[in-house]
Amino acid sequence: MKTEELFFIVRIEVRTDHGNINDTLEEMEKQSRFVMTDTANVKVVNSEILTTKTRNPKN
Repeated sequence: MKTEELFFIVRIEVRTDHGNINDTLEEMEKQSRFVMTDTANVKVVNSEILTTKTRNPKN
């Protein structure tokens, strides 16, 4: 079995009661889960969620 490194780009739109994006991001990092599971032919060895914050220019 060979090891490959894959990159996933995920867009998540949220509604929040927080007043600023930093509080929203902090809460998501601490309490949310993103799960990648093994499959019949793939074993997940390691994963890392890379977060960024962007502001919606419409607001």
